[in-house]
Amino acid sequence: MENGLYIGLSRQLGLRQQLDMVANNLANSNTGAYRADRMAFHDLLVRTQTTESSGELAFSEAVNISRDPREGALQITRDPLDVALRGGGWFSVLAPQGVLYTRSGTFAIDSENRLALPDGNLLLDRGEQTIDLPEGWESISISPEGVVYVDNDRVAQLSVVAFDNEGALEKLDSLYYRASDNQARAFAEQATIVQGARELSNVEPVRELVQLIDVERNYRQMTSYLEIEDRRAQEAIRTLTRL
Repeated sequence: MENGLYIGLSRQLGLRQQLDMVANNLANSNTGAYRADRMAFHDLLVRTQTTESSGELAFSEAVNISRDPREGALQITRDPLDVALRGGGWFSVLAPQGVLYTRSGTFAIDSENRLALPDGNLLLDRGEQTIDLPEGWESISISPEGVVYVDNDRVAQLSVVAFDNEGALEKLDSLYYRASDNQARAFAEQATIVQGARELSNVEPVRELVQLIDVERNYRQMTSYLEIEDRRAQEAIRTLTRL
């Protein structure tokens, strides 16, 4: 009886996690280069008196959250400071927390004439140096290999890296990820940069809405099951106290 209650509560916690995850995916459906989160479950069998035949009831328990690796669609903007990654890879960015990684290619120029993201974090080149633009520059272009040209002069090459195990990257928020010190990485030679375009979120809103409805239904069913088990436990306690 208690096992059923404990695993029922565990299942509810997993569903609550999943509900938060789906809601976060929906909230980021318009966030550039956002990768949707996915939750994996495994089944647990519990012997309980509520089943009519085998006495076993299966519950699913959340085991891990992974990222949907698919690339988002391209949105053509023709803005020279918009770039999109194709074929994998992550931009290296200098932030207050250290070197972080992002797929977001919406760039800007900061007050010190450095290539940055709109939040002020700085893009890094292959030498892990910030990318400084000359004063009075007029045009900027970025090649498919990530070479930055200002007024037709080469100034840097963007650091675009790949990881042996992208799933091990620590997600900090909707844009940034952090790698551990011992995580293997290398320049993403197969990655291609498309200037004048943005990578969109890979979230599919309809899919997420369907999942949201399914999670809410399962949560209600589990709530009903726990109420039944609680009444059964209370009845057993009353019966024992009368003995």
